[in-house]
Formats: sequence, C-alpha cells, structure tokens
Amino acid sequence: MELHEKLRVVAGIFCIFVAFLRLFQLFTDTGGAVVYSAFFLPWGEAVNIFEGLVYVLVAFIFTLLATGFAFFVYLILGIMVIAGRKLNITTLGCNIITAISIILSIRAIILIGSLGEFSLLITILFIFYLFIFSICLVSYIRIRKGK
Repeated sequence: MELHEKLRVVAGIFCIFVAFLRLFQLFTDTGGAVVYSAFFLPWGEAVNIFEGLVYVLVAFIFTLLATGFAFFVYLILGIMVIAGRKLNITTLGCNIITAISIILSIRAIILIGSLGEFSLLITILFIFYLFIFSICLVSYIRIRKGK
C-alpha cells in the first residue's frame, strides 16, 4: 500500500470518528452544538418570552437536523475515502466538505468566545477538521505527482 493510500485510510478513520464525535457533542454539549449549527437565527432579537421560546425550539430542531446530516455525511465520506483509496474525487469531496466545516468551526469558536465561554468539543472538532483537510490535501498532491 502506497503512502497516499495509507493517508486516505487515516483520513477516513478520522471522518468516521468526527461523525460519532458530532453525535457525542449533541448529547454532552448541546449549547456548543446549537451555536455550531444554528446560524440563521437572529440571536438576541427576541422581544418577549414567546419569541424567545420559539427561537430556542427552532434552534434545537435545526441542531438535530444539522447534527444528523453531519453524522451521515462524515460517516459516508469516511467509508468512501477508505474504500476509494485510488479515486481523486473522494479526496476532493472530502476537502470541500471539510473546508466548509473548518469555516463553520471558526464561526462557532468566535461566537462561543464572544459569549465569554469555551467549548472543548468545538475546538477538538476544529483540530480534527484541520487534520482531515491536511491529510487529504497531501494525499491528493502525492497521487497527482505520481501521475
């Protein structure tokens, strides 16, 4: 097995681990999961208790949907990256999805920081996203050099 194939296996394992880590975050750090995924809500705009409760309900529903979507995307992506070790399209797809996750993680870290809080799981996810992106990028460059 060549180096780029080993790197893709490692990236696929990281993707599968990230999928389960996102589920873990939903149950242990619900506030972090909400800040991570609910980015269409106007925070701090509620004028009465009813609007505040509606925002909370919408944020929770959106968080459940976004976490479920992220779980399945990273699970399928991890399996595809491991199974398709010789395909460039899986590596490019992994890099695109992981780049989006990196941007969302930076946004979540900034939002959590602006509230004066710190979320260890968001930081760990951010580090894993950087590892996945870097590994897939190096693997893609190595396979392109070999052709």
